[in-house]
Amino acid sequence: MDTMLVNRFNREDHHESLFLNIPSNAIGALSKESAERILKRKDTNEIHQLMYVPIENSDDLKWLIHSLHKIIMDEKDVQVVLELADLLYFFVVPFYKEELVSQGELSCLMNDMLFILDLWTNQEVIELVEVIQLELKRVERKGL
Repeated sequence: MDTMLVNRFNREDHHESLFLNIPSNAIGALSKESAERILKRKDTNEIHQLMYVPIENSDDLKWLIHSLHKIIMDEKDVQVVLELADLLYFFVVPFYKEELVSQGELSCLMNDMLFILDLWTNQEVIELVEVIQLELKRVERKGL
């Protein structure tokens, strides 16, 4: 990846949001089509590559969250679920937690995903869910 920028975008409520901007023309950027293929194949060796999908604006973030939600809600393989939970923990939540809390639609989708993930009996998945929930609650308490 040759560049990663953080840009500020105004949301409707005029708070500024930070988006990790991996420009779509950057070397190593993953196209949405490639990301969709990875999600469709559910290859645990490739899921981490989703962190290279350019999130240049709110619509890109919504697309990613909707895509992850769709997979997590129906997934039966614990290894796939663990990789997706890792992606949420290491990439999505650290960079987009304010958006995930403040945008009603994204907040609902995250709550759905965390609820389903929490139903798994895998201790690693449960631990990731707990840490993600704590981080999102911390952001809520700060008040946006």
